[in-house]
Amino acid sequence: MGRLIRVARVNLRDKRRGARSRTAALPESAELKLQRRTFLSAEGGRRWGRMRRRGEQREDSSTLIAMETNPENNYGSINLEASSQPRDRNVFSDGTTRIDFVLVWEEPRGDNEDSSGVSSTHMKWREQFLSRLREEGLLQEQREVCQAKKRICFVLLSATWSVLCYYAEEISLRVPLQVVTAPIINWSEQFLSKLSLPNPLSQEVPNQPPDYYTCQFRTNKLERFLGSEDKEMFFKTTQRHQVVSSGTL
Repeated sequence: MGRLIRVARVNLRDKRRGARSRTAALPESAELKLQRRTFLSAEGGRRWGRMRRRGEQREDSSTLIAMETNPENNYGSINLEASSQPRDRNVFSDGTTRIDFVLVWEEPRGDNEDSSGVSSTHMKWREQFLSRLREEGLLQEQREVCQAKKRICFVLLSATWSVLCYYAEEISLRVPLQVVTAPIINWSEQFLSKLSLPNPLSQEVPNQPPDYYTCQFRTNKLERFLGSEDKEMFFKTTQRHQVVSSGTL
């Protein structure tokens, strides 16, 4: 009996020692974890600070677009002194007369700079043709591009207002009279909608230009046409080409 009591006391003592050792180890483990987390957070903060400083230095020292200070080397939108409106290059050397048609031909160059390999008869026919165009009222400007063995000649033609009006009537050119305000009805879409069928050709066009009622141009009814107050922009560029090529040439 005495032995059993002694063994029980020993076991109880061992259990108390184990419990004390476990309770003593818990604060030590928690402290280590706290130190480890503190160290990692501090180390992460230092790394983030170094990365941020490097990024700021790179961003400040980098140049996105190197602007050219020499005006001769500026191109397009990089130009420091670019004008708000694009320059119209389809004009004569005076900068205002519009180019409506261009005649081009090539001729071989002779031994001398002034001589050419074109026959005199051919040159005579050409001069007669150009003189007839001047009599019709077309303004002309000639330019040349000289190469090693040939010369390229350009004759720029521009029609005056009176010439445009005269030949616009001759070719029955149609000009806008009034803007169409009525909605455009698509009969095929209406028919398919009644059958509960989709229209495969239907499409939405953004910024669709307005439609116009047009009629044949007449000079005596000029004030009735849209845009008649601006003679320079009344005829479109394609219409000016059509008048010159169909009426005068």
